[in-house]
Amino acid sequence: MSESKSIFSIELPTGGEVQLTRHRFGLKRAPRVSIVAGIRGDAPEGMRIAFSMLQRLVELEDVLQGQVDIYPCVNPLAAEQGERLWPFFGVDLNRLFPGRENGHPPERVAHALIEDLQGSDYVFELRGARPSFQESTQALVRSDDAAELALHANVRLVWKRTPGPAAPKTFAYQFPNTIVLEGGVGNQLTSTVGKELSDGILNVLAQLNILPEEKLPFSWASMERPVLVSDEDVFRIRVGRSGFFLPEASLGQEVEKGERIGRVIAPDSGAVREEIFSPVSGVIMAMRVQPVVSLGIMVARILLN
Repeated sequence: MSESKSIFSIELPTGGEVQLTRHRFGLKRAPRVSIVAGIRGDAPEGMRIAFSMLQRLVELEDVLQGQVDIYPCVNPLAAEQGERLWPFFGVDLNRLFPGRENGHPPERVAHALIEDLQGSDYVFELRGARPSFQESTQALVRSDDAAELALHANVRLVWKRTPGPAAPKTFAYQFPNTIVLEGGVGNQLTSTVGKELSDGILNVLAQLNILPEEKLPFSWASMERPVLVSDEDVFRIRVGRSGFFLPEASLGQEVEKGERIGRVIAPDSGAVREEIFSPVSGVIMAMRVQPVVSLGIMVARILLN
């Protein structure tokens, strides 16, 4: 039987409380998959996918041959405001892991989540696109095992990324087999992306023999066959002037070296301050959709041919 449990709660100075809730489905045996969403409040796509999975697993619970835990919203205060940072404290929860048991409330939430996830065989973090961007569906991984499994997640690419300087404080870094699912438009819902990633998680559960393949509500043939890429396969394009970025290329488009992908104009006069040309050939995997830019801001990521 499914079980819903509050693994941590915080009383608010204004009254009421914030709860960190876990929904558990299936048999209490390996493999155990944990699905986490809403670490940042400006990633509604991830939270929507988590709630979709809750509904699906209620229907499929009787046939599950493992355990699936869902944490649909880790940062509800920020989510209710559509903001990245934890309100009142103004901190990014995804820079506080593994947290502290005796720290301030966001650190205590981070600590409680990490403690409750111990023993998970695989951890999924559900996000949307990064703010201001439209992005192809992708899985971000660190380990070879996670990369192999992510190839079944119905994404367009699996990106094995090298951790940066801030990575040790992020949620995904705490578990080597974490798979981060992204895509869509920053701080927005995209119906196709939500369905693609929800189906992808179900397909992964089938690959792990937690869910019988015949119970999948789609054909395995409909799944994306992603490419596996590394940091060397991705090129970032940045602007050299501030102003209004007007894209002239779109997500998924193939571009040639030297092809113009947009312009930066002066908002007051419309004068062109900079023409943005792609220095490489490849496919656009991310494009900036929020037009206001400043010096050095990234406006596109290109997957190299």
